[in-house]
Amino acid sequence: MRCQRLVACIEMIVFDMDGVLVKVRSSWEYVHRSLGVLEEANKVKQLYEEGKIDYIKWMELDTKLWINASNGRLHISRLSELLDKVELMPGAVETSRTLHRMGKRIAIISGGIDLLAKRVARMIGADVWMANGLTFDKRGYLKPGGIPLVGTRKDRALKKLAGELGIKLDKIMYVGDSSWDAPAMKLVGYPVLFGDGDGDVVRSAAKYRITRLEELIDLIKFIEANCGKRD
Repeated sequence: MRCQRLVACIEMIVFDMDGVLVKVRSSWEYVHRSLGVLEEANKVKQLYEEGKIDYIKWMELDTKLWINASNGRLHISRLSELLDKVELMPGAVETSRTLHRMGKRIAIISGGIDLLAKRVARMIGADVWMANGLTFDKRGYLKPGGIPLVGTRKDRALKKLAGELGIKLDKIMYVGDSSWDAPAMKLVGYPVLFGDGDGDVVRSAAKYRITRLEELIDLIKFIEANCGKRD
């Protein structure tokens, strides 16, 4: 007698934020550009990529650039005003609503800015989100540095989140668009590339590809129609 294969259905969809749920490719770069410090910030980024500074130092130097460009004081209201202009990707709200109707959990894991991630999570109804946090003093002014809850290691953040929620990695779909997403995509059962990606690393990590968020619904239906079939 043949036994039916265990169903490896999808319980949670994890989204990267920048470039996937919102139109800007990097919320950090967006603020750099808005405050006129993009050139200096690119030099700091290069230091990190060359291994000369760690992520905490990278956050410190970036936020100092913002403060210095704002006459020594940058209030949370000004940052929120800038980030509130960032638009959602078309289909983000509709797709998340359908996913919830299908009984799926929705998570955001982002190396972007927590102020934006919090707003996006609220707008799409995400069940949980993780992003890198900015810190402010009692009067609401930005302090140099921050809290690297994700950093650039989205794989670590994903393992932590999955463990806390009690969801197996092979029952997770991860939707990303950049090489920063590749380590997390390699951990899950259903890695999805959104758009063209930024290189071979992320393209090779993906099993599926979509160009619009709405395409996720048909993809999930297709996967779940076949994941429980007999061998």
